[in-house]
Amino acid sequence: MHFIVTGGAGFIGSHLTEQLLSEGHHVTVVDNLTTGRLQNLPQHPRLRFLKKDILICQPEDFTEKVDGIAHLAAISSVTESLHRPLEAHHNNLSATLAVIQLCQALGIPKLVFASSASVYGNLTQLPISEDQKTSPLSPYGLQKLVSEQYGSLFAKQVGFSFVGLRIFNVFGPRQVPDSTYSGVISRFVDMMQRGLPITIYGDGTQTRDFIYVKDVVRAFSQALKANITPGSSLICNLGTGKPTSLLQLVDILKKYFPQWRAEINFAAPRLGDIQHSQADISKISLCLDFQAEWSAESAINGLIASSIIQ
Repeated sequence: MHFIVTGGAGFIGSHLTEQLLSEGHHVTVVDNLTTGRLQNLPQHPRLRFLKKDILICQPEDFTEKVDGIAHLAAISSVTESLHRPLEAHHNNLSATLAVIQLCQALGIPKLVFASSASVYGNLTQLPISEDQKTSPLSPYGLQKLVSEQYGSLFAKQVGFSFVGLRIFNVFGPRQVPDSTYSGVISRFVDMMQRGLPITIYGDGTQTRDFIYVKDVVRAFSQALKANITPGSSLICNLGTGKPTSLLQLVDILKKYFPQWRAEINFAAPRLGDIQHSQADISKISLCLDFQAEWSAESAINGLIASSIIQ
């Protein structure tokens, strides 16, 4: 099979590209390299790289039959979406519409979209299920939610199948720690490796559902290959179903950095940040036969032991 991965040179996208290649598929990566890095991608005879913004891609850029698109290209930062809302709109919501138009023009039967748990906002009823109220606190969360709605609407109109995976807190190799797009685990590990103090925004009791990137891309691969009725849509949470507080995270990391003696600095919560997050994963388990294989602690253990955080 042949799949397009937008944002395929980025953190999650490059892992998905490797996953699909390992399964024997052909992959075309579309990435403008704003945040992605070419060195994230392997040299492979079944991999084609197109350095281009998805917003300006044309049907003639793709000469082979395409069996599905995994759309991961985005400005994936709550903070950046608040500071630069028009640019975030352009790269998140408008980019999704551009991908939908490609599906229509090329007759692509499936679109799998990287959505986010940020669509829910600050819900207090845990675990969070897909039928709970969506109330995003940031332009980023709103753009993800409207992208889902566009995907579902056009799936019916055009006839492709649409899957939106609401990713919770993903982490793993190639997550650049000094980036504004980076997750808290990669930042904390980077600080501890260098013996520097870490900053927690809030009191540290806030919880996150941390999911390893290898689990995330396995879910995307299963969604791309799943037998879903044309014209229908499916929205699923993508997490482990297990919450970890930031203070618990620090305690886990201290096991691997016993020499770390720096301070923990507490700062005011950032605008758009939520207090608690935990996925109800029953729907993705039922519909895509998916469950995470890595716990937060086992993934951190493997990550640090392998010395593969960059």
